[in-house]
Amino acid sequence: MIRLNRPVKLLEWGEGTNTLNQRWEEIGEGNILSSKRKAGVTTMVVEVKGAVQKKNPKDDSVKVVQRGEGMTARSQMWGEVALGRLKSIDSAAGRSLVSLEISAATKVDRALPGL
Repeated sequence: MIRLNRPVKLLEWGEGTNTLNQRWEEIGEGNILSSKRKAGVTTMVVEVKGAVQKKNPKDDSVKVVQRGEGMTARSQMWGEVALGRLKSIDSAAGRSLVSLEISAATKVDRALPGL
């Protein structure tokens, strides 16, 4: 479940020659500004402080992870909450707005940060 009030990390599928030497690499950490659902697709905008540098131009897959959403309930580990496609990155005034398109079924909630 995606918690709108919690910070998120964005990870990209790293560039490698095969699946043994590829891994998810962090490209930014920030907060969700907006989330809209239309025709089964969730469009999300994440505000990241600083610049977002994509290292793998061949793949636009982005994994969204949040603290406390791992396999163990109330854990402080970062757990995957969504897997989507990068639509755009807009940089201005020391921050980046990253637009994501998530086509898989997602549940979005406005729970308090401590829950």
